Amino acid sequence: MLSELDFDFMQKVANTPRGKGILLCIQCGRCSSGCPVARLTSEHNPRRLMEMIILGFKKDVLPTQLPWYCLSCFTCLDRCPQGGDVGEVMFAIRNLAVNQGNVPPGVFAQAKSHYETTRVINPVRSVLDKRESLGLGKITNDGLEEVQKILKRTGMEKIVKST
Repeated sequence: MLSELDFDFMQKVANTPRGKGILLCIQCGRCSSGCPVARLTSEHNPRRLMEMIILGFKKDVLPTQLPWYCLSCFTCLDRCPQGGDVGEVMFAIRNLAVNQGNVPPGVFAQAKSHYETTRVINPVRSVLDKRESLGLGKITNDGLEEVQKILKRTGMEKIVKST
């Protein structure tokens, strides 16, 4: 239904940090043909997602998993004849999705780990043992106060502590 479309959605995406690539999209499909995720799941189709943004299908993009499939490999940027950075547009869409409360549980877990340890993913025992066998130093929480200060300033601390 036309009444459900947000005709300003493309401009909203373009006006976010990292979202300007949407303005360059000519719907050629080269982003999708090179996308490793699109090869694995038909649900992820970068060209189709860009089309949905251009046409104003905000309600079909932001509350869904679509923005979260991208691996940020930037193959799309290498393949785009316009130099449109679909990967960067994905970051812009994710930011808008987060503002609407659409955050996958794994992202919360990574944010919490980052807040508590300075690392998004903590090493398993075998990695720690390998580091020791190679004579590498212990992994520390150096910079923890700085990380927490940044997360507090961006409001992420509230999100992390609510999980």
